[in-house]
Amino acid sequence: MGCNYRSGGETDGRNKGVDCEPHATIDIALGNVKLPDTVREAYLNMSWTRKEASPMINKTWEVAYDQFILPGNKSLVTYCPQKTGETAFVVDEKTGSLSSLTLDGKELLATPVTLSLFRPATDNDNRDKNGAKLWRNAGLDNLTQKLVSLKEHTESTTAQVEILNVKGQKVGQAEFVYILDKNGAVKVRTTFQPDTTIVKSMARLGLTFQMNDAFNDISYLGRGDNETYIDRNQSGRISINRTTPERMFHYYVTPQSTGNRTDVRWAKLTDQSGEGLFFESNVPFQLSIIPFSDILLEKARHINELERDGMVTVHLDAKQAGVGTATCGPSVLPQYLVPLKKQSFEFTLCPVKQALNK
Repeated sequence: MGCNYRSGGETDGRNKGVDCEPHATIDIALGNVKLPDTVREAYLNMSWTRKEASPMINKTWEVAYDQFILPGNKSLVTYCPQKTGETAFVVDEKTGSLSSLTLDGKELLATPVTLSLFRPATDNDNRDKNGAKLWRNAGLDNLTQKLVSLKEHTESTTAQVEILNVKGQKVGQAEFVYILDKNGAVKVRTTFQPDTTIVKSMARLGLTFQMNDAFNDISYLGRGDNETYIDRNQSGRISINRTTPERMFHYYVTPQSTGNRTDVRWAKLTDQSGEGLFFESNVPFQLSIIPFSDILLEKARHINELERDGMVTVHLDAKQAGVGTATCGPSVLPQYLVPLKKQSFEFTLCPVKQALNK
């Protein structure tokens, strides 16, 4: 058995021989792990390999693994980097969405930041009783925001918004509170109340927007480096990963939602110079950044129909439904559905200029 713990980029590892018969249990003493005061949490990784090679399995083949979160200094409440320039934001007076976010006058957004309740249907979603049919019936695949009221203060703006489908039906009410902090970060606090007479199921609850595809360098602390969903968490371990929108996207035969990452602590999307946006929340969240729009993925039936538009699509999700096994088995289990009730969540968007040492 091998084990190591990671905190940021630091690793402490050791190997230990374990004698345990199949279906038996034993106790293992790993010793005390003292974390530095500068560490918010660390991750104990355990990996099981064979002592001796067999005809089918060599000594480096990982037979099993597990991971445990070790709490650190709870007073460390943010991962956000220090201020790198002057931040300004604009809230649209018709939609209440965050329509502009600039760093030293340079625009970082290609489209406004809006509420997101839908995902391009997976094969399982199309067969799931709580899936895509209900989402489309409620019109969650084509939403607009209508401003009801706007209150502006020196460093914050509050927007009360109706969320409408393409038929003009109100699928819910949302409040967005935008706060500019002294570090130059914009905190977006969102509260959403769905109208359950129309909305019978939601794919996700979060924010979405697009950025220029020059922003193609992704790093994040979360599960990976493969797609994970709330009912597929064990397929990825929490670690610092570096990837691109292209690598996050998986070319399924039928285009569909893909690239999700769960248990994300922070994420950063930058261009080659290190300029871009840093994302975090007050709780672990879900993330995807891919090179195609949701509209295109929902419309396309074959991968040759996927056309790039010069932008990448960002999803920051507080909640997202699992993917289940409806094509060949049970639907998404109840504990992995998005609750149909009033919920609040927050994300922080922090403009950055240089690479971060995390």
